[in-house]
Amino acid sequence: MSRFLLIIYGFLLIFLSFNAISQTDFRAHEDSLRRLSLKLPVLDDDEQRRETNRQFREYFEQVLAMDGSFMYNFDSLTTISMLRSPDARFRIISWYVPLRGDNFEYFGFFQTAGNINGGGKLIPLADKGIREDEPRFESLDHEQWYGAYYSDMIHHRHNQKDLYTLLAWRGDNPLTRKRIIEPLTLSDDGMPVFGKQVFQYGENQNYRVIFEYSAKVSMIIRFDDFIFDGSRNPERIIVFDRIAPTHSFLSGHYQFYVPEMNIFDAFRFVNGNWVFTADIDIRNPRRRPPPRPVPPNQ
Repeated sequence: MSRFLLIIYGFLLIFLSFNAISQTDFRAHEDSLRRLSLKLPVLDDDEQRRETNRQFREYFEQVLAMDGSFMYNFDSLTTISMLRSPDARFRIISWYVPLRGDNFEYFGFFQTAGNINGGGKLIPLADKGIREDEPRFESLDHEQWYGAYYSDMIHHRHNQKDLYTLLAWRGDNPLTRKRIIEPLTLSDDGMPVFGKQVFQYGENQNYRVIFEYSAKVSMIIRFDDFIFDGSRNPERIIVFDRIAPTHSFLSGHYQFYVPEMNIFDAFRFVNGNWVFTADIDIRNPRRRPPPRPVPPNQ
């Protein structure tokens, strides 16, 4: 074998050995993180859960700051949502801590891929809890995050600008649950901006859409492929249950809101906006994407 080939072969062995060591390290860290995450729901005391979550969050942040972590999937962390953007520019990580009284606290990270020279960002997301202000009409950054557990993401590019739309779940209290449609954009310096006025819906001022309903029921909301009349090709829409109070005099009391039987509405992406579309027949032929994990008691 020539000297040149020996040198190349040596570099290849070094590269493969380094890669194997790196992957082994991530697997070991992942196993430790998994054991911490599985302790959270079974601890009896809220303070024990908060302390265990603090250990998990600080350890996870250290691991995510390591070179190569962006490409590692952490598949065994089944209670953690990890959504990679369809264009592979970033991923958003979210989870919640269940507390006594059917309350929840939310945590997350925003991680960018960086470039060939590294330089990816790792940004903690700080939930400020239940807001006195109306979150439907606010644009928020990572320090004023409206905490939620993200279940799916879609990407659109319109007029040379990227829009990422997230579907999310949030529980605030024992009586109600929320489903959220959260637009996400990136600032010029690559920081996440949550919320954008892209909804033609209601008063048409929404930065995000929030459905609140009884904690005793589940609500369907998902991305789906749908064929509209006059079109041969399916387009991706957001389809969801129509929810309403069980009686008209209970309007505004969301613990009494439930899905109406077999009535579905949707948002359709048209010219850079999500346009409300009523009465979608979900029996319409479509190619359904693989299901995403969602939290229990959705």
